[in-house]
Amino acid sequence: MAKGTDDVRIPMPNGKDGENKKGWKFYTIFVGSIVFSCIIFGLLISSLTVDRLQNSKIWDFELWKWCVLLLVVLGGGLTVYLFLLAVESLIIKNFLFKVEVVYYYHGMKKSVLVFIWLALVFLAWGLLFYRGDNKLSEGTKKTIDGVTRGIGGCLIGVAMWLVKTLLVKLVASFHMKTLFEKIKAADRSRKIFESISTKQKPQDGTMKYTTTELFDAIRNKKLPNLCYEEEEITDENRAANAANEIFKKFERGDDERYIDMNELLEYIPDDADDYKHFKEAAEEKQMGEGKQIKRSVFRSWVVSLYNSYDSVNSALKQRKTAVDELNKLFSVVVLLVIIVVWLLFMEYLNIKVLVFMSSQILLVVFMFGNAAKTVFESIIFVFIMHPFDVGDRCVVDGIQMIVEEMEILTTNFLKYDNEKIYYPNSVLATKPISNLYRSPPMSDSFEFAIDLHTSKEKIENLQASIREYFEANPRRWSPASDSLQFKEIEDMNKMKVALYFKHTINFHNVAKRFKRRSELVLAMKDIFEKLMIKYYLLPQRVHLIDGPSLGKSSSLTPAVQRRSFSF
Repeated sequence: MAKGTDDVRIPMPNGKDGENKKGWKFYTIFVGSIVFSCIIFGLLISSLTVDRLQNSKIWDFELWKWCVLLLVVLGGGLTVYLFLLAVESLIIKNFLFKVEVVYYYHGMKKSVLVFIWLALVFLAWGLLFYRGDNKLSEGTKKTIDGVTRGIGGCLIGVAMWLVKTLLVKLVASFHMKTLFEKIKAADRSRKIFESISTKQKPQDGTMKYTTTELFDAIRNKKLPNLCYEEEEITDENRAANAANEIFKKFERGDDERYIDMNELLEYIPDDADDYKHFKEAAEEKQMGEGKQIKRSVFRSWVVSLYNSYDSVNSALKQRKTAVDELNKLFSVVVLLVIIVVWLLFMEYLNIKVLVFMSSQILLVVFMFGNAAKTVFESIIFVFIMHPFDVGDRCVVDGIQMIVEEMEILTTNFLKYDNEKIYYPNSVLATKPISNLYRSPPMSDSFEFAIDLHTSKEKIENLQASIREYFEANPRRWSPASDSLQFKEIEDMNKMKVALYFKHTINFHNVAKRFKRRSELVLAMKDIFEKLMIKYYLLPQRVHLIDGPSLGKSSSLTPAVQRRSFSF
């Protein structure tokens, strides 16, 4: 990882097989280009100074012209690459907070490099060889003209490819701001976790997220590994075990369930959300002043951090897959157009052939028009509407599901029992979709009944006790969010009551939602017992029938006595 935003470096081998080979391949090309450029430059000097070489010609052209052309071909690409590195340094330094600029630059850098390099080659060829020299033979002129057309056609093709790359980036960038924010938040939490696990206080700037780190994550399709003591955390169990081990480093005194809050917060920046989280989750010490953090709270934070980290990694991987599929689709179309344009430019095709090909294309469009429409609708849904990311909990057709995979044509969901459901994206585009992950803190409710004859004083005490409970747990419930509504009276003996309340979380984490709800129900039970609020059934009429036992006789007595009792 780079330590600064202005750190632009040539890629180096880092010990991993794939990246190691890539690094050495880059250096081989880089060094080879320099060596050959130096050789050609020496040959150019010789062709201008050595008498025997001054009059040497190749294909009716002086030797020095061919040397200049080769120098542009070999050294032009290297020069453009170094120029783009300088531009990259300026962009990252001056547009640190404009991530979109850097995003487009990184996505189009290769296409721009090839376009500028080929433009330099075309310019050099035109100035050196294509100048209408009447001394050249007709065959040479035709050859020069053909080469000029070929290079010009390639330049036009590269320009079209550059436009295609720009369009793909535009389509894929509609939701990139949200993704970037997720990446920043997840990686900052990782740095805080590493600071706590090593008990190393963060220095100025170490917690800031750099643009270089951001695009490293996008290029690699994943964030840096979340590790504890060089062991990668790959599931919730390992996250919980790592939390327990880290918690032991902060233990003080006899009670192993708590650690001092102030000592933990020394390793967390004041402006981090995690700082606020531990502040709100802290409990008053039973003996002495100050606050303390419970082991379960710290363990839940680490597990939640891992889940968020894993969710962002999945989103990065799936987003890259969808963008790659879109790029392949556009590439095939643009490549066919480039071939046709190049053939026209080279005069291998004429208008009659082009008209014939157009009629065949219209036939193909007629046959596959519906498929093309489906693909277009899917692209609009995935990249522009983009109602969810991988890992989001959504509600479709009244069914709550987790997004597992997103592709161009389909999206895969997992139900609560891990049943996998495939939805065509063109169908999803027509359905209302609830996204619980993107929702703000959500409201909840449950109903109960109390006796109709409950005194007004008990009802007022009930309301006060419920409000006191919510105020005592601000980490779980939003303040002043409770509302006790008396809905109706049934059977003249009970009142139906509804309690409405608001969580401090949304319902993306279903387990956390129901755990908090369960705790609230148990707290309500304690309040009912404390206030002696009960509910009694109405008197029920029971009918008893006196008759002979079926086991003793197979026939019944004609006269059967009936008795009624009321309870």
